[in-house]
Amino acid sequence: MQPVDIPATLRGALVACVDDSDCAREALGFAADLARGLGTPLHVVMAWNLVSSDGPAQEGDAAPSVAAWQQHAEQRLAAMVADVTGIEVHRYALHGNTIPTLLRVSELAAHLVVGSRGRGGFQGLLLGSTSDQLVRHAGCPVTVVRSGTVTL
Repeated sequence: MQPVDIPATLRGALVACVDDSDCAREALGFAADLARGLGTPLHVVMAWNLVSSDGPAQEGDAAPSVAAWQQHAEQRLAAMVADVTGIEVHRYALHGNTIPTLLRVSELAAHLVVGSRGRGGFQGLLLGSTSDQLVRHAGCPVTVVRSGTVTL
C-alpha cells in the first residue's frame, strides 16, 4: 500500500481519530468539547483500509472499487460527526493502515484524541492497540479517552 497523503491542513490541528466504535464516539465528544473550549476547529480523521474496515455493499459479482470504499468511508465519517455542533469541523477519511496513518497525522497535528478501545476482542488482538501505539510513538501529545468516562 502506498503511503497516505496527509493533508497539510492538519498542521497544528486538534485531531480526533475515530472508527465506528462507541469509544471513538466518546473520544469525538471529548475532542469537540475541547475544541469548543479552545475556540478552535476540530479535525476528525478516520483511517480505513480494505482489510479491516466496513466496506460498501457489493453489487453483483464485481468487487467494489477503491473509490466506492472511499465514498463509503466518507459517508460513515459524515454520519459520525453529524451531531457535533457549535464548532467548525473538518473531516478526513484516509485510505491506509490505521496505526501508520495516524502516526503520520501526529507528525503534523498539535494534539490527537483517541478512544481507548476500538474493535476489541480477537480482531483487536490481531490489529494491536491503536491507542497504545499512538501514546508510545506519536509526534504530538495524545489524549486517550477511556470508555464510559464521557457523557454524550
